[in-house]
Amino acid sequence: MAITALGAKAPDNSPRPAPTRQGPLDFPQYQVQSIATHQCAKNLGKLFLGAEKKVSPQQVEALNITLLGELPLERLIPETHLPPATWLQDPSLLAESSDEGQDEATSNQKAPEPEHEEFYHRAKELLHGNDECFDSLPGRPGARRPPPVKLTHAAKFYQNLLLMTESWDTSKDNYTTNEDGKEMYTGRRYGAGHEMPERYREDTVSAFVELCIWPFRCNLQSPRSSVNRKLQLGKQCIPIQPITTTVCRNPTDRQKARQGILKGPLFGIHCRNTTTFRTASDAVGEGKEETMSLLYEVGAALLIAQRRAREGKEEEKPWLDKFWARAEKRHLGEMGGGKQDSETNARARREIEAAKSGVEPMEGVEMDKKNNNNNESDGNKEPKKRRIQGPRQAYLATIPPESQWERNMEYRSIGKKPGAGFDDIYLISSINHHISIVNIRIDDRYLDFIITGTQQEDFDPSTEGWWRLDVKRSKWFDLFDPGDRGEAMRGIWGIMRRMMRDTGTG
Repeated sequence: MAITALGAKAPDNSPRPAPTRQGPLDFPQYQVQSIATHQCAKNLGKLFLGAEKKVSPQQVEALNITLLGELPLERLIPETHLPPATWLQDPSLLAESSDEGQDEATSNQKAPEPEHEEFYHRAKELLHGNDECFDSLPGRPGARRPPPVKLTHAAKFYQNLLLMTESWDTSKDNYTTNEDGKEMYTGRRYGAGHEMPERYREDTVSAFVELCIWPFRCNLQSPRSSVNRKLQLGKQCIPIQPITTTVCRNPTDRQKARQGILKGPLFGIHCRNTTTFRTASDAVGEGKEETMSLLYEVGAALLIAQRRAREGKEEEKPWLDKFWARAEKRHLGEMGGGKQDSETNARARREIEAAKSGVEPMEGVEMDKKNNNNNESDGNKEPKKRRIQGPRQAYLATIPPESQWERNMEYRSIGKKPGAGFDDIYLISSINHHISIVNIRIDDRYLDFIITGTQQEDFDPSTEGWWRLDVKRSKWFDLFDPGDRGEAMRGIWGIMRRMMRDTGTG
């Protein structure tokens, strides 16, 4: 068995020990009952602390979620932005262009919007069979030459999809028994789906989305883990499963582009490695992992909405005026405590650095060096670090919290009409080897409520209104199926057309 330049194992048809058998595909099937009350919503922070260990129906009820699944793309994306099914056909072969009779649209970057021809050039590469595309990848042993198809835009996607086949593709599974009675196997798989490294799924889905967003001059951005895991509920930041990556718009200003600044986010990608969602004793829709999967998706959507809502705002830093946040200035004599001589300042600097590194303040440096030399002569080459002792050292080591805003991001609610009062959040959710498009409409008052707890006068949980989270999702599109790939691309392209439309905000 050889490893190719692509990272996948070289095709080998000789019998080998059988890998773990692949079980049936499982998907979460949610059953949501919206019964939100003022008491539940007021204590969201406390309710969701430790949610991964203690999952309860009250957590879903508190968010007041309504859910509609298996919806056609037309129910998720306005038809004015969703490419018609005819776009999956060669425009040169159509009797009439599907763009005929439509005004030329422009994006919010004041550039013409990609149309049918650009869409088809990319989609046609996704409509080929898997084997044809795998054989067309450069550097793969045993590939046919000349390549059956030309991969211009989707090569990266198929390189990563090939890695996923080694865990999920059962189409060529063949089990036999050798003379010793041992089960042998020939086929593509080297393991089962639940054993696949999570990175394979993340890279495959990211590459699929990337080929759809490039024509719109957008890019993928992986937020810092500390920013990507904290959802603000009340006064607390609740750790959530991190978003895999977000789609952001490239700036039109060349100087900002060289600095790596992005604008957005537009929408997010959320991959999960869960393959089993309920135990044998759980009824369908009542499994712990089913509830967790829903909470993961809603949490990711709320985090994207909070980041988009930062447009035109500045980060609040309540610790700026705290005495412990200015410890260094205090000890360097910069807080009005009088001038200190250079020796005192130098000693203060040494104390601060020592406290931050977790060792005793460096008073009596020469004596410490002498003691270290004695330790080395005794055969102890690594002197023990002394722990911080006493309130003085702990005080010196106290530093302000890390910023929750990314330096290279200009937060913009791109695609949201001014004064709309709500934001349509889209999420590409992925499990197994499938993706689903999730749409959640979040009212501005809902975002304010989950953070401040400020009650609106018209709050009535028994009726529909701003306090509802309407979650809509498409079917699960199989990335191994060419037809599903084409439909999924239609959906993502429609999201980009909707988000990048000119709303007059720039």
